[in-house]
Amino acid sequence: MLPPALLTAIVLGAALTSAPVSDTPTRSAWFAPTYDFLATSAFEPSSRHGVGAVVAYEFHLSPRFDIGIPLAYRFYPGERTTQQLGYGVTLKHFFSPRWSTADGVYPFFDYGLLLQQSFIQGRTGSATSHDTRLGGGAVFRSAPISLFVDLGAHYSRLGFFDRESEWIPYLELQFGWVLAF
Repeated sequence: MLPPALLTAIVLGAALTSAPVSDTPTRSAWFAPTYDFLATSAFEPSSRHGVGAVVAYEFHLSPRFDIGIPLAYRFYPGERTTQQLGYGVTLKHFFSPRWSTADGVYPFFDYGLLLQQSFIQGRTGSATSHDTRLGGGAVFRSAPISLFVDLGAHYSRLGFFDRESEWIPYLELQFGWVLAF
């Protein structure tokens, strides 16, 4: 007769080894071109309308919650061009845990704490700003392609050493692809 502790270990071991492997993705990559609208004249004579691109690598902490590391580039044309690099951390909440595994439309909201470097033509150096983001959107999943749309509102303070900081709020519209793996 086997001792009860050994019998329990054998039964639990068999249950653990026969458990199916989860096919739920643990990470995702997001790629999108962007349209950006500045709600301020801080960069004039640059245009208030800009274009750019964003890439984000996200870790799925649970089926409904992601933490991501985005990298963004924005370009505002005009008489004097302005370019920005943005980076930081975002948190994304989904209303359904099936967003990365089943076909359908899955809304989400997200927020983040970011930094950005602004490079203005004709000015040496760059300005650094914090960038607080609040956004929302949806994933449109139809295997094997997943698309998303996201609208984010940003609150930033532009700071140069030689002048007082300025508020530079802007809206950013993203439409792109998401790959969950």
